[in-house]
Amino acid sequence: MRFVQNLRFFCVNDAVALPTIVSLETACRAREIEFLDVDARSFDYAPGRQLQAGDLMYRPAVSQVAMRVEQFLWNRGVVTFHTRPDGVFFVPHTPPLRFERAGLPIPRTVYCSTTNRKRIAQYVEYVGGFPLIVKMLGFANGIGVMRVDSFPALFSLLDYELSQGANPLLAQYIADAAHWRLIVLGERVIASYHKSPIANDFRAQAVRGETHSEIPPGAAMQKVAVTAAQVLGYEFAGVDILEQADGQFFLLEANFPCYYVHAQEYGGIDVAGMMVDHLVAKAARSA
Repeated sequence: MRFVQNLRFFCVNDAVALPTIVSLETACRAREIEFLDVDARSFDYAPGRQLQAGDLMYRPAVSQVAMRVEQFLWNRGVVTFHTRPDGVFFVPHTPPLRFERAGLPIPRTVYCSTTNRKRIAQYVEYVGGFPLIVKMLGFANGIGVMRVDSFPALFSLLDYELSQGANPLLAQYIADAAHWRLIVLGERVIASYHKSPIANDFRAQAVRGETHSEIPPGAAMQKVAVTAAQVLGYEFAGVDILEQADGQFFLLEANFPCYYVHAQEYGGIDVAGMMVDHLVAKAARSA
């Protein structure tokens, strides 16, 4: 196994936002770690490209193409943000069910695979009625998250999505709630900020100058965020939580990979550096 002072950091890229790549490369250079940007679209899958024990690897890209490259590069002893050594091969496809089984506070949620009107009406009642959320998994930045306010709109939307082979979920609509993003690394929350509402929209986005919260989320919320990442097998994640005015909160997602640059650029927290340090320490424990 390579000594930790000769570490290499492999970044599996597929049109990832430049600030993410720059922050990771900068963090590696500051620690004299070789940074290698792997372009998933032009990857040749040559057997000799597989990594060596002790190499560090992170995939900031979300595409299936990038996931396949990550899985090909992986070798025994490669250090990643997965809790299990071969975690790159095990992607959770039903996080809400995992969260629910773990006792975490999620909005009422049900997967919908039918166009049966009577059954759909039962689902609507279960999640609390209209408005409700219809969500398509596998997207980012609010894409695939839709608010629906009536049966005619819901029936027509589900007819279309199911005809395309989609597997949407229906979820309780949480009104008038603050949207938190908590960055989890290891067993703690290292950064947090509010996401601001999009004009004339119910979804939220991070906006410059409004991303860093001087008041951190409460201990209970932080514990839920860390547990959510662990339940999915991640040591690093961007966890989204909605908090109502009375303090009740609901876990939405634990995103891996996640976009952490808002916390770094506007919050002054060196997330990329902490990520690299985490992997280096993990490599040292395995050396």
